[in-house]
Amino acid sequence: MVHMRLADDGIRRVSPVRQVLTIFGDYWWHVEEPMPTGALVAALADLGVKEPAARATLTRMTRTGLLTVDRAGRRTVHRLTQRAVGIVDEEAEWLDSFGVEESPWDGFWSVLAFSIPESQRATRHLARSRLRWLGFAPLYDGLWISPGDRAWEAMAQLRELDVKDVTSMRASLHTSIEGGPQTAWDLDAVAEQYREFADALDLAVPSLSATEAFAERTRLMLRWQAFRILDTGMPSELLPSGWPRVAARRAWAHRYNELGDAAEARLREHVGGIAEELSRLVTARRLVE
Repeated sequence: MVHMRLADDGIRRVSPVRQVLTIFGDYWWHVEEPMPTGALVAALADLGVKEPAARATLTRMTRTGLLTVDRAGRRTVHRLTQRAVGIVDEEAEWLDSFGVEESPWDGFWSVLAFSIPESQRATRHLARSRLRWLGFAPLYDGLWISPGDRAWEAMAQLRELDVKDVTSMRASLHTSIEGGPQTAWDLDAVAEQYREFADALDLAVPSLSATEAFAERTRLMLRWQAFRILDTGMPSELLPSGWPRVAARRAWAHRYNELGDAAEARLREHVGGIAEELSRLVTARRLVE
């Protein structure tokens, strides 16, 4: 998962694991046939990942249960595990809904209180990372909040980490904190990220080669995914007027769709160079603008 600010000039700071999952999600979504390993390595090369690093990433993802590896004749092939399919599908659901329209808010917050001993630093780090991924932020140390109705998911994540002392609720919040509970998020910084993203879209080159289109489309997808952490989908009632989420989504989706034909042609080229009969399986994904 991307838990970082992404550079404007490339995708090298994004982990190759995230890039592999994105390739499957954008170009090999729910395809029953595994993808030729050589095509994956070649696609990663288009994204700036050198072959040794690409193959090491595939090995690591196989070891950690995100990919399976097999042989089809003389070829090596990879496919997503069920666990990884779940990750990609859940991400796809977010991508299809986030920023499409502003949903009304019921006025309630998900509140999560928990305690993890200082001695369990690894667990504390994982818990915080997972809660941020679910749209939570700390109002105080050990008290996390989200305007979304996701308390049950947060409880499940903490139970999976074997956190014993957890209480959750869905409630209205009243606080003396100036600006209200939403100040748990740095909204000014998020708005600045949207402005930078919009500037990058405005500078887009109209016509690109297939290789450039594939890299650009992936770069923009990865940058948009970062807003899952930056902007938790906070209701418009809690945001400054003119919040740029919907406008940014519309501009990004338009550019993503515009690059689709050329980017898909590039992956078909990679797959077809190894197994021509599989090139037709490259999926054509388009987003609601």
